[in-house]
Amino acid sequence: MKFRIFILAALILIAGVFTYANVVPSRPLFLDRDITVNGATVPQGNYTLALESKGTSVRVALWREGRFIAAAHGIWVRHGIKYREDAVLLKVNSDGTRSLMEIRLAGSAKTIVLDGESPVLRLSPPPDHRGGNSSTGALD
Repeated sequence: MKFRIFILAALILIAGVFTYANVVPSRPLFLDRDITVNGATVPQGNYTLALESKGTSVRVALWREGRFIAAAHGIWVRHGIKYREDAVLLKVNSDGTRSLMEIRLAGSAKTIVLDGESPVLRLSPPPDHRGGNSSTGALD
């Protein structure tokens, strides 16, 4: 009897986990250059892209050789076309680095648009201002 209760409780917990978040099968992702994801530097190379979504919200994680590298939060956005291959959209920062902004998945008409690293736009002081730090990645 206790065994049946245990199995029933385990099934209820498992069902609760699956209704909370939809885990999309992981897939390989190749990055042809170094990028920044949510403040973390991600070197060029092959990665495993893991996605966990609930509704339009999605959590993206990059793994390499079984090690966690970086994660970010984003939203699903529908497009009118299906992408033929995986692709990433990068933003070139003022210091020359590139930040991951969007992930396009092959066979899907949806895109993952990542939240910005900072919700507040910061402007750097004018070039003649003393004491400013232009290495913060702020816009000029």
